[in-house]
Amino acid sequence: MFHFVRRVTPILLLLALVAAGALFVQGGQFATRLGLNEGVGFVTGAQPGAVEAQVSIPTYFGSLEVTTSRAVTPGVGGEVMEVYVEVGDLVEEGQELFRLDATQLEWAVQRAEIGLELARIALLEINEQSSESDLAVAMANLELEKTNLAKLEAGGATEDEMAATRASAAAAWARYNELLAGPTEARLQQLRANVERAELSVTQAQRAYNEIAWRGDVGGTPQAAALQRVTIDLNVAQASYNEATQPPRASELQSALAAAHRAQHAVNELEKGVSEVDLAVGRARVAAAEATVQRIMELTNSQKSAELRVSQALVGLEESQQRRDKAIVRAPMTGVVLSLNAEEGQVIGSSSASAVIGDPSSLELVVGIPQDQVLTMSVGDPVRITRYGSDDITVLSTIAKIAPISLPGKGNSTFPVTIRLPEEGTAQFNPGIFVSATFE
Repeated sequence: MFHFVRRVTPILLLLALVAAGALFVQGGQFATRLGLNEGVGFVTGAQPGAVEAQVSIPTYFGSLEVTTSRAVTPGVGGEVMEVYVEVGDLVEEGQELFRLDATQLEWAVQRAEIGLELARIALLEINEQSSESDLAVAMANLELEKTNLAKLEAGGATEDEMAATRASAAAAWARYNELLAGPTEARLQQLRANVERAELSVTQAQRAYNEIAWRGDVGGTPQAAALQRVTIDLNVAQASYNEATQPPRASELQSALAAAHRAQHAVNELEKGVSEVDLAVGRARVAAAEATVQRIMELTNSQKSAELRVSQALVGLEESQQRRDKAIVRAPMTGVVLSLNAEEGQVIGSSSASAVIGDPSSLELVVGIPQDQVLTMSVGDPVRITRYGSDDITVLSTIAKIAPISLPGKGNSTFPVTIRLPEEGTAQFNPGIFVSATFE
């Protein structure tokens, strides 16, 4: 259809120009017979044998053009697989015009998806190996090891630390000896005295309770509460005495002895002072702590790099998807297809203007007006637009723009004059049709 229109349109235009020339010649001959000057126009209101007035009504011809149009560029290159529209079709914004081969573009999307998944897996593995809390723990451990090394390099423990360590060892040995020897006689006498005082208190409280035992509310009386309290005190005193008179358990003795040995070992180590071996061990522990911090920091940097790679892969995937979507070329606006340079099997470039969409409701006509006539025209002057070959299909328009620069030509220069058609009443006027413009 598109090729047929391209072949026929020049023939129609040539025929129209021939017809217009014939009309112009006939009009000139008619004017000559009436005695008018050539090129002036038609005479109105003239009496036989006299010419009272001459009114020039110039008429020009041309093709209507749209004032608003947009070129369609695919954005990607490739072979045209299908074409869905033809020149002259009305299309909606976003409607498919034609489709390109998207095989390579689809493969690019799949590669981008695989790259994104690999980047996410790498990030997950790094996150499992380190975290911010791991780095904080490693930093704290490094500071501790540095503090310990500083103590060793300063000669070991201070006097206060030595005194505290010896006191801890003495207390541990005293506890062990106390368990081994059992309670002293003075301690036993004290515990027996506590039991006897508790028994006396129970006897007195029991006597007071017995005096009111006949009462129905005896359980809520102060005497009952006092008897309960002193009975508990007696049980506690008796349990303390029984425990003191029992020999110590073997497990308790072993635990106390082990604590005493640990405390004594700490004292012995401090009294030995700092050796070269101790310094070497301290320095080695500091070096190990520093290496741990360095490793975690490297992992943290790797984590940031992995996050950037994930973001980069995500952007690459989005770009690949957008390029794939461009393989379906869509109309950028609602309008009519003015031109279409895409055929099935044709290979087009990404920046080639493959189609032009115009707004059919906004039409204009541009004609060249000679200098002597354009001086009498102004923007807003009425112009009658007539569809060529159909004198009854007309619409009143106005001059929208007069170019201030002339177009050079043979003889008198011409100035481009733009005539804007109204939006209403132009249903029978389409882009590209041949019309005549009569300046009224």
